[in-house]
Amino acid sequence: MGHPRPKSGPVITLAEFYALTWSDDLRRELHEGQIVAMAPPKNAHGTITANLVTALKIALRNRRPCRVQTAAGILPPTRERSYYQADLLVTREPSRPGDRDVAAPLFVCEVLSESTELFDRRCKVPDYRAIASVREVLLVDSERMFVELHRRLDERRWLTEILQRPHDELTLETAGVKLALLDLYEDVALPATNLELPL
Repeated sequence: MGHPRPKSGPVITLAEFYALTWSDDLRRELHEGQIVAMAPPKNAHGTITANLVTALKIALRNRRPCRVQTAAGILPPTRERSYYQADLLVTREPSRPGDRDVAAPLFVCEVLSESTELFDRRCKVPDYRAIASVREVLLVDSERMFVELHRRLDERRWLTEILQRPHDELTLETAGVKLALLDLYEDVALPATNLELPL
């Protein structure tokens, strides 16, 4: 997701945020009562998201009612005036007309950029981990080959796995997906120094 535009305006409630409409196609989040408009993402962001969605869709065909959703609304349980849009998630919830958020995601992914990484790490990851249904949280860097997977072990403990070589294999237990980083980053232009890491 692109760089958040500066916060401005009065603090609003979630109900007020839901009631607003805009004439443009920008994605918007609510951060502690402040509306944050997200600038259009770079090409790498969209390509990584598409690659992961493709792998998830194939895997989830045999795991109904699980489904993948992009630009998915999430209400962090510890913040009354916040609404996030995760880059993608997996849930068992059926899709219902008019829904704005997913109450029980199993897996949540954010594709990082230099401008969003700090907020995603400091705010979104802890908030996603506070959702009881979430089993895995994935961070994918869009500017270098670097993937960070948080997997829930129990109510209090999480395991973090770092992957950064082309043939490192990403395993998502919630979706039954195994994906080499080379495939996750397919068609993404990365710095040559990153691609020259030893296998």
